[in-house]
Amino acid sequence: MSTEGGVSPWRIGNPSAPVVDITVPYANENRNRVLHKEWRHQGGERVPVPPIRLPRRSEGAYRVRICKQYMLDLSLEDQYSDAVAGTTGGPRGHLEDQIVTSVTLNGAWRFTAGGRRTTAGAGTLCARRNEEPWAFEVARGTRAVALTVPASEVRFPANTRAVTAEQSSPAAALLLAQLRLWTELSDGLGAAAVAAVRNATLELFRGLMNDQVIDDAEVAPALRGAAMDHIESRLLADPDLDPRGIAAALNVSVRTLYRAFGQGAGPSVMGYVRERRLERARAELASTRLTVSEIAARWHFADSSHFIKAYKKRFAETPAACR
Repeated sequence: MSTEGGVSPWRIGNPSAPVVDITVPYANENRNRVLHKEWRHQGGERVPVPPIRLPRRSEGAYRVRICKQYMLDLSLEDQYSDAVAGTTGGPRGHLEDQIVTSVTLNGAWRFTAGGRRTTAGAGTLCARRNEEPWAFEVARGTRAVALTVPASEVRFPANTRAVTAEQSSPAAALLLAQLRLWTELSDGLGAAAVAAVRNATLELFRGLMNDQVIDDAEVAPALRGAAMDHIESRLLADPDLDPRGIAAALNVSVRTLYRAFGQGAGPSVMGYVRERRLERARAELASTRLTVSEIAARWHFADSSHFIKAYKKRFAETPAACR
């Protein structure tokens, strides 16, 4: 895929779309002032300049190019940027009332808030709430598509500020196909069709969020309970029991399953599987004449030494001591 600033498989073709296309030498002592002034001149209020700062280098130039189209209150940007850092969001800040989704085609966006870093590399997307400020870094030659949605239109769980997903995941692929088709046909759409596209895009975006995020208070306990029931019924039958198979049986994504088990102080998915297998093994040690090796094999431990080590860590005694 080309990394040149003028070529993009997502290039927005509407000639009336606002365009920011700026080149500033890194060695220019006033590079940041020049960049901000020219950006405000070209983009105005429709493509507002974020608080950004350019690195100081002796050679080369920074280039940014943005084309923008609207679906009523939604917007889509085709972005190219060289290396830069800045901030976005926060009260009265840049796009503070939006949910912004960066779909990275090549390069990388890195967002940091509250000591946590979220990366949207090539092939991934990152949707973030902008009510609170983010620091960001853009790698050299980064190309992305950015979808902005009013924050009032999408419900994020209270403790979630950013969601990442693979662009190839079914829900993400469906949303991106919708956006690609809209950019191709937008010039010929009437008002009613644009409104329909806007509503369909919102529903697909909500579907992506629902597939990637669970509301801890409403969904996580029930999903965790269903997963535990499934694990309990499969302990003996399936030596290859793993998160992917559990998620598929429950019709959720692996990410959603991990999040359900990631709340509170409980074990992870496979940590819970191991705990239940050890508890079953302990019961058999006390009630059968099976050897330690036989019990280790029955409960799908790699060998007796692994079983003994895990057993001792869990129960603070050896299997022999139990007998």
